[in-house]
Amino acid sequence: MFHTINGCRLVVTTLVLMVVSLATIGVSAIGQTSGQSSTGQAVLELIYRQKYNDAIIRLEEILERDPQNSEALTYTATANMYQTRDFFKAKNEFEKAYKAGGGATFFVTHSHEMFSTGDVVDYCRGWLHLRRDSIEFLPIEGTHGFKIQYDQVQEFKGNRISNKVFHIKFDNQSRNFRGRSNTELEPLLIIALYKNFKQN
Repeated sequence: MFHTINGCRLVVTTLVLMVVSLATIGVSAIGQTSGQSSTGQAVLELIYRQKYNDAIIRLEEILERDPQNSEALTYTATANMYQTRDFFKAKNEFEKAYKAGGGATFFVTHSHEMFSTGDVVDYCRGWLHLRRDSIEFLPIEGTHGFKIQYDQVQEFKGNRISNKVFHIKFDNQSRNFRGRSNTELEPLLIIALYKNFKQN
């Protein structure tokens, strides 16, 4: 009987450790795309934590070895943009990354409610990736992510109620987003890059 109880405890302990391990993996895999390297994942975590200098140093090391590394070029543009708030420079950097095979990545808040001027209560945050072949939103937690092709988009534009918010409409449903900077320029940049990438 004693061995059975210990066996049960061992099973329960093992299950708890597995759940904790999976939760830890989920936290460290912040918005990971299917083609993303472990280095890219580590860099996104630094950007998420607003440790932009640390992210840029890692990315510069990669670019010294491989100046056309599309992932490093993309995330360098992301880190620089959030650190300096220079959206005009960011546009050029994201376009350079796109030409190298990358694109643009933004940290955004996705509202699950009908958008209004009041505070958003029901939302998730995550990474919006604009790439050559797709648009992908990967939430840090939750199930509101999506990956779509450009020809599936019905609308991709700013909201009438607030210039700080934009929406992506597909499958006859609009998804509302606000950029990390909470400025009017970030949505303008995202929309401009979407149009540029769609044409190429």
